[in-house]
Amino acid sequence: MIRRMLAAGIAVAVVSLPVAGCTNASDRRPQANLLRTELAAMPGVDTFSVDYSNDFTRGTYLDLDVSMRAASDTQIADVVDRINAIKRHDFDSYQQSTDFVVGDRLELKLGAELDPNRITARTRELRQLGARLPGATITWTNSGIEIEKSPPATDSLAAVRTVLGNDPTQVTIRPADQRPVWTVDLPFGAQQERDIQTLLTALPVPAAFIRIIDGHLTILSVGVHSPDTAYQDLTAVIATTRPTPDHPMDLRWNWGGYAPDKQFTGSVEVAGCSDHATAADAHPEHYLTPDAIALQRQLRTEFETCN
Repeated sequence: MIRRMLAAGIAVAVVSLPVAGCTNASDRRPQANLLRTELAAMPGVDTFSVDYSNDFTRGTYLDLDVSMRAASDTQIADVVDRINAIKRHDFDSYQQSTDFVVGDRLELKLGAELDPNRITARTRELRQLGARLPGATITWTNSGIEIEKSPPATDSLAAVRTVLGNDPTQVTIRPADQRPVWTVDLPFGAQQERDIQTLLTALPVPAAFIRIIDGHLTILSVGVHSPDTAYQDLTAVIATTRPTPDHPMDLRWNWGGYAPDKQFTGSVEVAGCSDHATAADAHPEHYLTPDAIALQRQLRTEFETCN
């Protein structure tokens, strides 16, 4: 009888029984409510919000949003210490995020681990960057710094170097005019930047995205003029950038004249060898136009080392 009842209503049984759904057994609503009430009243806090879930369908997570636009180092450190004291290890099995707004368009996006010394140091640096790049939106995550609506890359990189020095950091720069987007692993010296800028200026087609690792151009995405001139455009790009086996380059291209279901795009690992393990590589006929497939095959044959 019980077996037949479970078969008929198992979804209800799982959700309604605390031990089956594992929701109430690890319920942390009291701690979430304590975070909400105590942190909102602390000095330096503009607003504090808690998004908490211990739900069978939504999952288990704790997301904290703290606005402390004008708070001092001491006030920020006190808030971090109090968050840690309330959370303890009670949320270790939860997905966690903690976002600190520390100025106008300045944000730290962190996870579960909150170090007050590190957060106050990053806040100082983030505010210094904001003062040097007015109007930009700057976000610092555990992966690196993202600067949106930025001035030209030269200005943004100069500001980052001044504030951070040679600290190893990944910086993504999205200029206000949208082109090109830079993602750079620091340190990246001023002379190295000038060398890359010289290459970009000499390109026969516009760059959309560049990736710099160890001072070298490792990924370059460009827009070709047309399918008819794409081979000439791309071989000219390769001749200008001069990748080598020691420093290969992933060259990607696009032309926007096709419908989204079939595009004139492609890629080639110049002076290197890639497994090209994307869906478009596995079944290019589903994603690319026939002339795009032919061009990609030709360039990979000519410029990749794994042929």
